[in-house]
Amino acid sequence: MKRNRGEFAFQAVDAFFMTVVVLLVILPFMHIASISVSSSKAVSSLSVGIFPKGFNLSAYIEILKQGIFIRSLANTVLITVLATVLSLTVNVMAAYGFSKEFYAKKPVTYAFVITMYFSGGLVPSYILITKWLHLNNSYLAFFLPSLVNVFYIIIIRSQIEAVPASLSEAAIIDGASEYQVLLHITIPAISATIAAIGMFTALAMWNIWYPVMLYSNKREMWTLQYFLRAVVFEKYIEYMPNSSVSAVSDAESASPMNFQNAAIILVALPIVSIYPFVQKYFVKGILAGSVKG
Repeated sequence: MKRNRGEFAFQAVDAFFMTVVVLLVILPFMHIASISVSSSKAVSSLSVGIFPKGFNLSAYIEILKQGIFIRSLANTVLITVLATVLSLTVNVMAAYGFSKEFYAKKPVTYAFVITMYFSGGLVPSYILITKWLHLNNSYLAFFLPSLVNVFYIIIIRSQIEAVPASLSEAAIIDGASEYQVLLHITIPAISATIAAIGMFTALAMWNIWYPVMLYSNKREMWTLQYFLRAVVFEKYIEYMPNSSVSAVSDAESASPMNFQNAAIILVALPIVSIYPFVQKYFVKGILAGSVKG
């Protein structure tokens, strides 16, 4: 089919716009990666662009040797997995309940929805977590307040309501319980949506650092993002053992900017590596329900 001038112009502008967007995403990442592996002399002279000058992996080696980084990685993985599983479990069960008819459903729904727009604030939340629940210096304080997400509940409920009622009715007639209907019929039917929400939840948990600053004063409970904050905004040398101080101050080894940018790459790399494998579920979940019939 022959394209007219209008279509050709639109596609040209669209290609140009998308190219600019891609470059705005890729070029800063390339710059960070280049600084992390460039020689300390080139980094100190601010002459590194999107391609490295020299080759120096000492920053990566030193960071990976640190126990605090390994512990932060383990804490982040534990919190991400545990919080994602618990959050999906709670939100799916709540959405399944709201998809059914029950007494006082409307006021209960309003009570949930109002929490999307209003919260108690930082000070009451801090008092609740530390004084009443006594969760300071506990991993639960990092993700327990965010387990229930009303926005996700609404999305999942709309997907459950789109599942033909005849499927669950037939299963109940055959003797299935509500839990069996949920596990064997409802969840498989909305698996794409659950996968997309799971990805959002995992990404949010992977990036937490503020609750760590509020509710913990132990280095053993740091997450990767809080470790990155310490590296970027504070003196990295304070978080390294004495045996590594000489390596940091040695100009031939690595400069502080090498360490900062290497830490950024190491923190982002795991979650970026996982994304391509779940992208198809992410796209399906975003599009689910957008086309009816």
